[in-house]
Amino acid sequence: MFIPSVWRYPSAVHMTESPIPPNDVDSDQDVISRVLGGDRDAFAVLIGRYSDPLYRHALGMTGSPDVAEDILQVSFIKAYHHLAEVRGRFDAWLFRIVANGCKDWLKNIRRTHLSYDEDDQPSGYATPDEDLDRTELRQDLDAALAQLAPSLREAFILKHVEGRSYEEMADLLGTTVGALKMRVHRAREALQALLEEKYA
Repeated sequence: MFIPSVWRYPSAVHMTESPIPPNDVDSDQDVISRVLGGDRDAFAVLIGRYSDPLYRHALGMTGSPDVAEDILQVSFIKAYHHLAEVRGRFDAWLFRIVANGCKDWLKNIRRTHLSYDEDDQPSGYATPDEDLDRTELRQDLDAALAQLAPSLREAFILKHVEGRSYEEMADLLGTTVGALKMRVHRAREALQALLEEKYA
């Protein structure tokens, strides 16, 4: 079984969320056609193109850099082996593979705590006490996010962490803007209630 030989972890390269100008690079469909035509190494182009935003989404959903990387690797391998089944936008199709991987992980793991790696987060606070408060608040927010249903957590992260529009979210998730607005609203309410329990 062939597995693409090139895997670049998102930390090794910086990508942007904006689409790559079609005049500068091959379109996704062009690259897919090359891969299906026998140029297997061309799949590395797609890995490089989408690793960073997908990694950030997986990290937001799981809270673990290691788990996020694992989900991404499995998702790209799955995408490679099902590349001939792509219909419509490749990026939306690939996103759904990663999103489903995150949801499966959330359903099957018992999580005792959730926190981002603080060593990777630069501090803008002047004193150790303020930095400690910031760390505690982030951990409390992460813990509250972890208690949300996966669909609510996903919608909240897409909107408020990744900064996507409702239209883009609807396209990626294959649902309606109205449904996503409701999910984000319910997520906000649930988070507010969970945090008020501690800080009230």
